[in-house]
Amino acid sequence: MTKPNPFAILENAQEIARAERATEIAWSYVEASLPSAERERQRLRMVYVVVSLAIERAEEPDELAHRAFRRFQERQPRR
Repeated sequence: MTKPNPFAILENAQEIARAERATEIAWSYVEASLPSAERERQRLRMVYVVVSLAIERAEEPDELAHRAFRRFQERQPRR
């Protein structure tokens, strides 16, 4: 089974690179706080958050990462 590639929806290599960098930055904010059993699923969730924000408008990876982190935290699943 092929893993989904949410970055593929972006229009060009520059947008993809910006979103990938933003994902790495945003993920570094939350990775250590998540149980290891949840990390893969939550990382994919972070990717989707970043891509959804990247589609809305182009911005620098740091700003995109901060916005993604805030949205990720707002929509944290309840346990």
